[in-house]
Amino acid sequence: MRRSVRLLELSNRHGVRPAVAIGGSVLGLALLVLGATPAVAQAATAGAAPKTAAGSIDTRFLSQGARAWVQRAQGVRPAVAQRLLAPALGSNVDANDPALDLAAGQSETAIAAQRGPSGAELVMAGWNDASGFVVGDSTDRRASGTGVGISGNGARTFTDLVGLPNNNVDQQWSGDPAVVSLGDGVHFAVASLYFPSLRACVRQGAPPAELTVAVSIARVAPDGSAASFSAPIVVAEASNWCDFVADPETAELVILDKDWMAYDPSSRTLAVSFTRFRQTATAGSLGQIEVVRAHVPADPMRLRSGAFTEPAVVWPDEPPCPEGTPSSELTRCGAENQGAYVTTAPGGNVYVAWERNIDNAFSGSGDPYVYMHAAYLPATADRPQVGGAQAPVVVSVGQPNGNAAGGVKSLGNVVIAGYNRGLGNDFPRITLNPRTGDAVIVWNDASLHPLGDIWLRTVRPRLTGLGTTQRVNDDDSFALHFLPAVSVRSDGTICTSWYDRRLTGPDSARTDYFGECRTTAQTSASDFRITTGSTDWANTSSLSIPNFGDYTDNTSLGSTTDFTWSDGRLGVPQPFVDHRP
Repeated sequence: MRRSVRLLELSNRHGVRPAVAIGGSVLGLALLVLGATPAVAQAATAGAAPKTAAGSIDTRFLSQGARAWVQRAQGVRPAVAQRLLAPALGSNVDANDPALDLAAGQSETAIAAQRGPSGAELVMAGWNDASGFVVGDSTDRRASGTGVGISGNGARTFTDLVGLPNNNVDQQWSGDPAVVSLGDGVHFAVASLYFPSLRACVRQGAPPAELTVAVSIARVAPDGSAASFSAPIVVAEASNWCDFVADPETAELVILDKDWMAYDPSSRTLAVSFTRFRQTATAGSLGQIEVVRAHVPADPMRLRSGAFTEPAVVWPDEPPCPEGTPSSELTRCGAENQGAYVTTAPGGNVYVAWERNIDNAFSGSGDPYVYMHAAYLPATADRPQVGGAQAPVVVSVGQPNGNAAGGVKSLGNVVIAGYNRGLGNDFPRITLNPRTGDAVIVWNDASLHPLGDIWLRTVRPRLTGLGTTQRVNDDDSFALHFLPAVSVRSDGTICTSWYDRRLTGPDSARTDYFGECRTTAQTSASDFRITTGSTDWANTSSLSIPNFGDYTDNTSLGSTTDFTWSDGRLGVPQPFVDHRP
């Protein structure tokens, strides 16, 4: 979870004193620990600077998975889930088995697909699983905050695999999953936050525990009925949480958040993107966008942490702006960066897209707009060749009612009815069109309507030029359009999907999932409804915040696209899946 209205107390077992409430603050995006961040310090003159107690974590800026870990560590008790119902779901399928859940709240979904040895379509789905909140032993599969399901019949039915295995009692899978196919008919990879467990730092001489990101490789049975997983493979170092627990006044806390993953089968390159936050007693960072890469061995189950490169800095932490100077694309100061998504190109080249200046209404940046950025890193590069801080590429430039630098109006400045975090985000999603070599980027913003529209733009190979921005949704209803996902079929058809409220109007919390598949980037197509019924998010119970997640996902295999989203028609959020030829 990325935002909260209060600071949370650290675990009582460590004797850290409670945090104070933040009056009126509901959002942010960088990690705040022990004191105000540079952005908050800027806002102090306007009387908006929240203060934190030593040893406290301000969860306003964290992803759902990261916030869930903080909640559990500090004993926060969200609302109890209501009894499940059993509506008719039609072709929509629950990738999870609710009968196996120990707590209510399975949301924030990811998906990948490939053909098995017999030609069957294998589909793996991942989601945040609130059951991990209530299981004390982090080596118990039920303690995994990342749920996984597998299908051997093209997403028509799923087997709930419960969670990812873990062999380290001091760490725990903590959600924010990403799933990719390794394209060999057998293996998938699942990435997730991998944070300290409740047992971390308690035993004398306990080993280090980190707030980091890890990957697990899955070997799937030929019929898609089961899967075995590797032990967690940490992709990058953070800091030792135990040092912070022992001495919060002087220790630096580092957290890796909001991971995503992509794979290039031609070079066997596995790429993982994330945001790095740093915090000391006197200063906090605004989010550094990074990416790591690994060469996957012939037997993917032999992948190890040492295979990953040192993190390449895609966009560095921005310094605080000088007094009286607002943040901007020119000054490149004071803006929070988060929501990095990576895609790979043949040969191991990578593209990364992210949102700059998120939560600007509360960060004190002084700039009311957000910017969709992209960067390109060749296979062997340790920094962007195009699109980094030295040569920024703003994909959102030219939007109506924006500014000349590419800033657009944000759903992060809108309280969304039924969304229990309140405020949204505009994270851009990115994929590669194998037919054209172009990168395809989609996002939501409030350029035309307060509750958003879905936008699509292509970028030529190596970010050498921008295509024309297209609006994807074909309605002008003023209803919510939120959290798009995108993939490309083998013939170049671009499929986008998103949450949509056009059927019930802008003043309703009843939500559907819609899609559009266009033959080319510039050729619009009719939108279609994916959900077979609407979810009333104002009356859906959840331990997870946000209740329907920070993102959705879709994946294309040949001429078929599989879609996944959080659905509340069972009374609690569930990871639903459907497909369209």
